[in-house]
This record gives sequence, C-alpha cells and structure tokens, in this order.
Amino acid sequence: MSALKIEAEIKVESEPCVVAWDNTLYVGTETGAIFSYDKNLSPGADWIAHESQVFALSAANGFVYSSSYDGGVRVWSAKGDKIAELPPTGGDIGALCVHENQLISGDESGNVVIYENNKVKAKYQVLEEVKDISLKPPYMFTARDLYVTVTEIKPEESKTRFTTRHTMEGRAPLRVAGTRLLVTARGANNLQLHDASIDTKFKKLHEVKVSDMILTSLSVSEDHAWTGGWDGVVRRWKIAGDQLQPAGEINLGVCVNALVAIKSDVAYVVLTGGRLVCLKGA
Repeated sequence: MSALKIEAEIKVESEPCVVAWDNTLYVGTETGAIFSYDKNLSPGADWIAHESQVFALSAANGFVYSSSYDGGVRVWSAKGDKIAELPPTGGDIGALCVHENQLISGDESGNVVIYENNKVKAKYQVLEEVKDISLKPPYMFTARDLYVTVTEIKPEESKTRFTTRHTMEGRAPLRVAGTRLLVTARGANNLQLHDASIDTKFKKLHEVKVSDMILTSLSVSEDHAWTGGWDGVVRRWKIAGDQLQPAGEINLGVCVNALVAIKSDVAYVVLTGGRLVCLKGA
C-alpha cells in the first residue's frame, strides 16, 4: 500500500473546524473567521463570518455558505463580501451541501431546507437531528448517530411532502459517490459501502475499518474516498466496484477536524492545533 505524503503545510491562526473547496480552499474556524487559500496554500481573503464557531461550510459556483449559532445561513462571495443572510430554520444548522445550483441545509431540529437563488424552494421535517446530508435525486440521505434515512423528495412538485424509502444503520459523515453511498458505521470506526439504488434497497456491499478512534471526516473525489478521525490517521480508499481498497495512509499525529478531497490523489486536511496540510497520493 502506498503512503500519502505532505505536499504543503501552513498554520491557521485559530482552531480550524470545517473546510470546503470551490477552486479555492475555505477554512472555517472556532472564532467565526473564514480563511481562503489557493491550491498551493498561499493565503487569500479572510473575513469574520460569525461571532462564534463556524458549524458548517460549503462552497460552489463562486459562493461560500456558512452557519453558526446565529441560526441561519450566510452567503458570501469568494472574497468575503456578504451576498445574503438566509433566515433561521428552527435549530442550529450543522450540515450544508450544494447539489448543482441548490443549497441544502440540515439542522439539529430535523429541518431540511432547499434553497435556489437564496430563496427557500422546499422545507422538510425529518424528525431527527441532521448531522450530515447528501443528495442523489430524487433521494436525500440524512444521518445522525444511529441511522441513515433515505427520503424521496420532489421539490418541483411539493415544498413539504416527502416519502421515507429506507432506513439503515449508520451515522455521519456520509457521502454519495456516483452509484455508491458511503456511510460511517454506528461504531464510528468503520466505513460502509452501499449501492445507492432503491432497486437493491440500498444494499450494503462492503465494510472496512478506517479508524482506531472516532471517524470525523469523509470526502470523495472521482473514484477515491478519504477518511480521517481522532486517531490522526488520514487514509485513502479506492472505490472499486463493490469493494473499498486501501490506497495509502499517513499518520499526522493529532485529531483530524475535517478534510476535503479535490481530486482522487489530492486532499486538504485541517488538524487540531491549527495545522493545514495538503496531502498527495502516489
């Protein structure tokens, strides 16, 4: 198995919590600041986005989306100009994702809101805290600590109605990878590979141990998944049909707070203590 290697590394001023990528790397911190970097980790714009820790961060199509204790979602330009403030959804928003031109938020009260052009398009109440969320239309995958719920939604037809199609054991984080779904197992040490199809009832295909301690971070790019957790080890996995195959690892020595893969062989990782590293796979 090939090793992963550090290509670049810098220090972030305050504890980094979350990361996002949109041809620029964005790092949200515990003080509410967002820092941006180019692919070589040269600093770009930075700004105070919130008065306290950034809970969730997403970036796409030239916009950056952030949430914190203040309840709603703030929309920024790539340089940190405030574009919009989306109203509170009813609980602290801990999950954000972008699918094509839609922003999806999930909060601790079970509210999932879909926005288009910074306007509410649909709102669903999934009855339990949303710690992570992914979309593969018409299916929405939401996770807390014990179960992953598969919900069929058709926001073009109904702004509130949905159908629960399947429930499986699992927890956050989770990611859609083409025709596959990656879900953290309940114990938080293993990663499960599922078929992302209702035809097989989202069948579990494979499960591998990915961390000696709690898994905090999961990212997918092309046909590879990257994982990191409290044990400080970042691992890369090739999604080969029905199997997850080891494709390199590195021990970074401290807790992985978050990571984002931008290509199958490149990922950025933020670590406890303010380290930000770029990793490359062979």
